[in-house]
Amino acid sequence: MNTLQAWAPALRVIQIILSVAVILFILLQARSAGLGSIFGGTSAGSVFKTRRGVERLIFNLTVVFVVLFALVSVVMMLLPA
Repeated sequence: MNTLQAWAPALRVIQIILSVAVILFILLQARSAGLGSIFGGTSAGSVFKTRRGVERLIFNLTVVFVVLFALVSVVMMLLPA
């Protein structure tokens, strides 16, 4: 039995966890309103804005989780059946 095949069940669980995390982080990034409007703040009148604080952190974590999800998916695809 190949060592990588032994990790297949764990990789499936990791892939599911990463997919849920990616979905949650994408849903937290509302295009029409900033993160501050979730808690009752307003973001009216700001067409162009830079990400700061928590918004930047969520954006960076989304990118990291998408890359990890893609890597795990490629590894799972390369596993022999």
